[in-house]
Amino acid sequence: MSSLNHRDQLADLLREKSLVRGDFTLASGKKSNYYLDCRLTTLDARGALLTGYCVLELLDEMGFKPDAIGGLSMGADPIVSAAIVVSAIENRLIPGFLVRKEAKKHGRQKQIEGIENLSGKKVVIVDDVCTTGGSTQEAINAVEAAGAEVVAVISLVDREEGGSAMLRAKYNYRSVFTAHELLEM
Repeated sequence: MSSLNHRDQLADLLREKSLVRGDFTLASGKKSNYYLDCRLTTLDARGALLTGYCVLELLDEMGFKPDAIGGLSMGADPIVSAAIVVSAIENRLIPGFLVRKEAKKHGRQKQIEGIENLSGKKVVIVDDVCTTGGSTQEAINAVEAAGAEVVAVISLVDREEGGSAMLRAKYNYRSVFTAHELLEM
């Protein structure tokens, strides 16, 4: 499969499974005439495989070989899992991590799961949809506080509503798709 083929197939699957038209209130409080429920695609077996390949191919385009890839739970969870599995398939192992909204109150009381120490590591933050960039920024804040350097930020879909511009001002931000691209058909 070529990278273009992965991306085209993933776009078709996102349109089929995740793009819902109607009247919705987004997490930001904004109203929208469509909703992107990306987990319906990223938790689909074929969708997960395509997502993993698309994220790694975008990292290749950006020229990054990160020490780890992660993001804020829940939106990032299936994307992180897909990317790390595809990294194993392609024999270029990239470990993953997940960021909780807040540290656990019990056990080891960790906010970042999957990696013991992010200090000094070059990491990529992923998320499913970028609207305001708030949840992505939460993950960035947590990993930077843990001593990691965020070398790239990737969302599966950029709604182009200000969040990506905010992230791009400070980080190397890219999206696999824009909402406009997915809405075109």
